[in-house]
Amino acid sequence: MHGKPISEPLKKIRSMTSTTGIYQHGKLNKPDPSFGYAIEDQARALIVAYEFQDKSLCDIYLNFIKKAQRADGLLYHFYYDNNGAGLFKDEENNAKTNVKEAYGLTLWSLLKTKNNPDDEISKIILNLIKDARSWTSPRALSAALLGLLNLDCQESLENELKLKLHNFYFETYSGNWMWFENYLVYANAIIPWALWEIYLKRKCKTSFEIAKKTTEFLIDNCQEHGIPSPIGSEGWYFKGHTKALFDQQPIDAAYMVCCLEKAYNATGSDLYADWAKKWYKWFYGNNINKVSLIDKNLACYDGLNPQGLNLNQGAESNICFLMAYLAAKRMGIEARGKP
Repeated sequence: MHGKPISEPLKKIRSMTSTTGIYQHGKLNKPDPSFGYAIEDQARALIVAYEFQDKSLCDIYLNFIKKAQRADGLLYHFYYDNNGAGLFKDEENNAKTNVKEAYGLTLWSLLKTKNNPDDEISKIILNLIKDARSWTSPRALSAALLGLLNLDCQESLENELKLKLHNFYFETYSGNWMWFENYLVYANAIIPWALWEIYLKRKCKTSFEIAKKTTEFLIDNCQEHGIPSPIGSEGWYFKGHTKALFDQQPIDAAYMVCCLEKAYNATGSDLYADWAKKWYKWFYGNNINKVSLIDKNLACYDGLNPQGLNLNQGAESNICFLMAYLAAKRMGIEARGKP
């Protein structure tokens, strides 16, 4: 990394970042320290800060990951200031798959940003790689694959995780349901995104075919009359049931933009370029509520609800928006009022 960091798009996440890391949640436009910090936010923020070449932010997020290492070599999920006495912990009621997804994101961030990793980071990478063989979450596997694909040669683990994703698809798809699970929930597009990346890096034809079918499945099922419409978190979309419209989350729109960028790079198809543009404009009012999720300070609100906007501005929303912003910039996509 070199040169002066590009600061303006990072203004919001910089305001949410302490010397410890990036706060998990916001209360309106301010960070809410009571919710502490989550490891997956540090991982995604590390990826974004690295792409913006902001070394100072990278160091903060990387140091958080180092400090989060448990005695068994894996990672605590949360950190709380606890009146000045820092406390790492795992929530007892936290879904196990969510922890694995956080691990997948962390592995991705460390493999993407590694230059000369020190012994601590190398140890974390090795422990996550070892643990990854037991993962069953498609999103965790996909995030890990996005990290492993940064390696020059194909590792046995990469092939193993790739085949798991293939098998999830072959065991689940039927009729008009071209997906890896019998439901669509959150962060869906990271799965075909990873498969497009596998095709681009390794020329795997099976990954290409599955990525194409599942991306187009998402395009068809995550829209309302041509308007991008992420699956709502208040009920999700289970096969054979009614799709929930709200609440819609920025992570879903952002991952769609990133997935469609890779689809376009792999195929050159205008279908993917056109939908990438529509999905990026979801942030700027091309949504079923016709409201912008981006304010005058380039900060992103936490989602769409039946009343309009969730006016809180948390870490996930703002980091993921920047992922979409970077993908859109690479594609030359513009949106009214964009950064």
